[in-house]
Amino acid sequence: MPPHGEATVPLRSLSAAEWDHTYGSTNPGWDEEPPPVLGELLAEHAPPPAHVLDVGCGLGTTARWLAERSYTVTACDFSPRAITEARRRTPAGAAVRYEVLDVTGQPPPLESFPVVLDRGVLHTCPTHRERRTFAAAMARMCRPDGLWLHVGAAALDEEDALHQSNGPSWTTEETFRAAVTPWFTVLDHRISDFGRRRGVTDWAARYVVLQRREH
Repeated sequence: MPPHGEATVPLRSLSAAEWDHTYGSTNPGWDEEPPPVLGELLAEHAPPPAHVLDVGCGLGTTARWLAERSYTVTACDFSPRAITEARRRTPAGAAVRYEVLDVTGQPPPLESFPVVLDRGVLHTCPTHRERRTFAAAMARMCRPDGLWLHVGAAALDEEDALHQSNGPSWTTEETFRAAVTPWFTVLDHRISDFGRRRGVTDWAARYVVLQRREH
């Protein structure tokens, strides 16, 4: 149920049909392996061979990157087109299992995991309600005391947040925490580039390790 007083209108950012169209009509500029900071956080807080759920895996680039580092990976996306292409790109024998699913569905569509990861998913949610809906879904997919590793666009001040007219939803730390703290405790918070492509993905991103609260 949505928070009291919030409308039950459809969640635009959580539309599978929109993302199926995106993957069918564009070559995503954001699709690249993550920079070293994500590997550093994983090594510190969730070293291999942890089982990681990669939520919103898209074309499977991060999922394959994790498998190459000895993680066991379940990767999901609600875009069937993305999952079809991810499976095609993944070598036979790689420790990655792909699923077409919407993690915001009720009841939770998979078992819970010790580590869940979203790289560039929460920041597709432009409203507080959508961010809360996604954070609640991550809590359902995460075991009690398990970890959520989040990577998403970061507004370093209020003015920066207000001047984003397209692309990811750039949230301030306050806005981000307001969405996630009902379910999670922040253990680690760093600012680095989202990716390595100069002028394409080298914008400020928030790297956060969160621990699910028992309740």
